[in-house]
Amino acid sequence: MLDLNHPMSKHIFRASGLLDGLLMAGQRMSVSPSPDRAELLGKCLSRLDELRELALAQFPSRAVFIVAAVDELEAGLRALAGLGGGQIIEDRRNGSGDCSVCGTTITHYPKYGLVLCGKCDELFIPAHGKLCGFDGFGTDAI
Repeated sequence: MLDLNHPMSKHIFRASGLLDGLLMAGQRMSVSPSPDRAELLGKCLSRLDELRELALAQFPSRAVFIVAAVDELEAGLRALAGLGGGQIIEDRRNGSGDCSVCGTTITHYPKYGLVLCGKCDELFIPAHGKLCGFDGFGTDAI
């Protein structure tokens, strides 16, 4: 459990917010048409830069690991955005049907407003997990 009085807590919470935003963008990207994927990727790039800056400024002992994982996350999100060669026209954000790229059944959790392709999300989820872990920003403690 995170000690709310610890001086690093505010930085861990900042990282958590950025990582959650990237997770949601990636999940949305996995079911969106190509133009929307490109737009979402553009919004992710500034968050990725913020994570790198946060790592260097506030997590110096883990910065090398974190920056490498952020680079991996960026590569995964870029790959996700580029799936289908930029030619995906189907919009699966309503949770129906199969993924336009891999054919996997779209996962839809209406209770949480969550729609994603679990297979395509594998492009970025491992890197995201590294960043949440204790070698990364430690947001798993929240």
